[in-house]
Amino acid sequence: MNEPHHSPTSWPDARAIAARAAVKEAAHAAPVMRPLSEALGQVLAAPLEALTDLPPFDTSAMDGWALAGPGPWRLPTDEEDQDHRGILAGHGETAPLPDGRAVRIATGARVPPGATAVLRSEYGTDAGDGWLHASAAHPVVLGQDIRNRGQECRSGDQLLPAGTLVTPAVLGLAAAAGYDELPTVRRPRVEVLILGDELLTEGLPHGGRIRDALGPMVGPWLRALGAEVIGTRRLTDEADAVYAAVAESSADVVVTTGGTAAGPVDHVHPTLRRLGAELLVDGVAVRPGHPMLLARLAAGNPEPPTRPARHLVGLPGNPLAAVSGLLTLAEPLLRTLTGRPAPAPGPAPLAEAVQGHPRDTRLVPVTFRQDAAVPLRFNGPAMLRGIAVADGLAVIPPGGAKRGTEVEVLDLPWSATVTEQLSHADQTSRGTDRARHGTDRARHGAERTGRGTNRTSRGTGRASQCTDQVSKGTDRTGKGTDQASKGTDQAGKGTDPAAQRTPRANRNQRTDRPVARGDAEDISPQEGPA
Repeated sequence: MNEPHHSPTSWPDARAIAARAAVKEAAHAAPVMRPLSEALGQVLAAPLEALTDLPPFDTSAMDGWALAGPGPWRLPTDEEDQDHRGILAGHGETAPLPDGRAVRIATGARVPPGATAVLRSEYGTDAGDGWLHASAAHPVVLGQDIRNRGQECRSGDQLLPAGTLVTPAVLGLAAAAGYDELPTVRRPRVEVLILGDELLTEGLPHGGRIRDALGPMVGPWLRALGAEVIGTRRLTDEADAVYAAVAESSADVVVTTGGTAAGPVDHVHPTLRRLGAELLVDGVAVRPGHPMLLARLAAGNPEPPTRPARHLVGLPGNPLAAVSGLLTLAEPLLRTLTGRPAPAPGPAPLAEAVQGHPRDTRLVPVTFRQDAAVPLRFNGPAMLRGIAVADGLAVIPPGGAKRGTEVEVLDLPWSATVTEQLSHADQTSRGTDRARHGTDRARHGAERTGRGTNRTSRGTGRASQCTDQVSKGTDRTGKGTDQASKGTDQAGKGTDPAAQRTPRANRNQRTDRPVARGDAEDISPQEGPA
């Protein structure tokens, strides 16, 4: 590998390169068959085709009577129907129903041959004389309340395409269609290497050392992106230790934190040269995070004989700069490896002007208020206070953007459609961390209810997350209820241009949060290696 160059890749090009980097590996990966009980959160590796007709036979849609022909209808005698229960769900095919006859039937039960309609219990009268009469207000229509075989699909119909995220609803559909297991995309195995002698794993900072913020953060973030994180290791700032860890890793992707610049203890570039790796991205024109890199590792090494990882993502050591690297390089790479489609762009107008870097793209944490992206103050490369309460990262072009300018906003993994991939512990922790904001959110509930009557698509897109958030903390119950009513209030103005934007799962859910304004990051051309 040649010496690292100093002409950074543009931010859009870096994301595109990362998305293409593992196309060959993804195409050759064998699917993993998983039982339905283990398939939640996985991605379909093949189209889901119906293995049976749905329904598989004509069934009754209601409790009532199966009818044959016009009425009135003769009911079975005691000798003909000794238990008087009629036809129940789960029973096999019954005898044909003669013309002019009726028999009791339960919802979901197989309709007998010869039946022409089902009369609901509340619409029929059995006077005890052996005859059934339909209410004059509800005349019987041919085929009423019968779910015909194949009404939803026929055997062999494609129900879902490959690349579909397996949700609880997908599991239900698969079971109904006859599946016991599903072909899923193998999750890429990722190992995280935390570099830095100055990092502490517990307690308060002391003696010039600081707490490791990336170790607790990066693994769960990668897991939310669909990876199988096989471990997080902390390494000393020694060249041989970094080389050995990367060379010996059995992961598909190695993610390192720190050591990507050119300082005296920055060992990532030398390690890649020793391994004969191919640098795909060596620096990105983005702030924070421009020393990030992406490399393709050799398929095999004589020393040691074990296969190293296929790719390495080098994240900067500053926490927000590392987040920038996760969304710029790791997310597109893992998206390809996990078979997920690229997210649709989600533009939003800026609530206020944002200063830009003279040459580089900026990624700025934002929260949503009145459908506008409000920049958060704590956006320096070493800061996590802004991203911890953000709804996304706004993509600010070189030179900055004025108030009202539509900019792309990158969703965070838990603000889009992959929340179900987070562990229960992750969700519980996040709900607890936000509990202290519940009182403020409830106080502003009435104010938010009447806002935004022109945001139909976003109200709908947020309904599922409102439900999810209720489970994350009882402090958010009032807000979830408020947002559900807001979704209803938003109906009726779908033609508004704002409603045409991609629905964002959590937009407007934090409109009550106090927004700290200002810019805490130095974005001059002389800015250090953020």
